[in-house]
Amino acid sequence: MALSARTHGGSTPRHHGGDPNVYLHDSKVGSSRGFVKVVGNIVAIPHKTSNTARLCTPRVRNKVQSEAMSAFREIPTCYASMEAKPLTPYDPLASRSRMPTDDLPIPYKNASSIEFRSKDACEKRRFVTTHQNEYVGRAPDMTTNQSINANNYTFHHSLRDK
Repeated sequence: MALSARTHGGSTPRHHGGDPNVYLHDSKVGSSRGFVKVVGNIVAIPHKTSNTARLCTPRVRNKVQSEAMSAFREIPTCYASMEAKPLTPYDPLASRSRMPTDDLPIPYKNASSIEFRSKDACEKRRFVTTHQNEYVGRAPDMTTNQSINANNYTFHHSLRDK
């Protein structure tokens, strides 16, 4: 690192023996307490700082999130037609781009949500056996005509469904 010598008044530089600060003693910046020559390089000596300034300085938090942290974080309620949505990084599945949805019903504290029947089952015929459903007590029909069998089938099923 070569520094050009400053001229003082005339064309010849001022020499102060082996002083490394000879070229920097007229500096007006005041960004350091002085200069030192270390291994051939001129290095600035910084101003002293108090310990209270270090305690008041906020720490920089690590903003790296794991996959699990990002999946299970608390998500603010956002939807597409909101007036003031919080800014978030781009995500194609972001909640701020979706249409509003109804809230899920919250169950009572001690209530069970288990249902032991299917939703399409009729409550009246819940415990009816197959025999009770299918046995009508008629004599067997020996008709082989498909049209007559189809009409009989639809007629008896309409009676059963009533």
